[in-house]
Amino acid sequence: MMRQLYSMLCGMLALTLLATGCIPRADQISSERRVANYVEQGGKTGIVGKVFIKTGGAPLAGAYVNIYPDAISNLLGPSMFISLPTGSDGSYSLDVPAGTYYVVARKRLSGKAMGPLSPGDYYSEHQRVVTTVVPGKLAVVDMPLVVIKAPMFFKKEVVESQTGTGVRGKLVDVSGNPVPGGFATAYVDPEMRRLPDFASTLSDENGDFILYLPGAGTYYLGARIHAWDMPRPGEPYGRLGGDNPQPVIVEKGTFVEGLTIEMLPFDGEYKPGKSRRPI
Repeated sequence: MMRQLYSMLCGMLALTLLATGCIPRADQISSERRVANYVEQGGKTGIVGKVFIKTGGAPLAGAYVNIYPDAISNLLGPSMFISLPTGSDGSYSLDVPAGTYYVVARKRLSGKAMGPLSPGDYYSEHQRVVTTVVPGKLAVVDMPLVVIKAPMFFKKEVVESQTGTGVRGKLVDVSGNPVPGGFATAYVDPEMRRLPDFASTLSDENGDFILYLPGAGTYYLGARIHAWDMPRPGEPYGRLGGDNPQPVIVEKGTFVEGLTIEMLPFDGEYKPGKSRRPI
């Protein structure tokens, strides 16, 4: 009975927040954007486009475009290809072989091509932009960027390749609907008010995620939408087991299957001074 009452209250809160625009609906969170626009230019094969500021559409010079062959690393860290800095009109061009790629754009105020992102830097939001390059054509991928307003975090360790050990599960909201564009976080102990030890791939349109782990162990799972700062009030947030984190025992060479993490509107207190200590 208490659980039903809690779910009903959370549902009412979620509807209020959705109505006021405080949190996005699940169908507004885009986990993947596929681009299939092409031009021909002397038989060249690759990717071209423009990088611009999402609000207002002004071209963004000095940005770098990274090309990844897969999304296992959550599009962080070294990429397979990286462009020269974008020109004054925000344009970039990359010669890459035919194949399917993930495209990410970033501009650091430091001017560096690589390194952690900081407040004031620009990035192409938390979604996957995918394009397929075909021989003799240039895929046209324009990238809107937004400003980071708080220090980004993601995970302490990066599992850069698919391993045979991990967790497969689903992110859902209070009504049981899938949450795309989020990610599961993993910790090696139940103290989850810190930087995650590992993170999953972004959840797809069905809310499904894959969390690759380097080895066997006991893990505690959470779920987030944004990869920075503490959760804000109303932001979808979840922990497997709720207030009593549930341990998940993972054996080497196997996947724990079918876990569901429910994401509720965060009702904790936001502390600006703790922004570098994400919860």
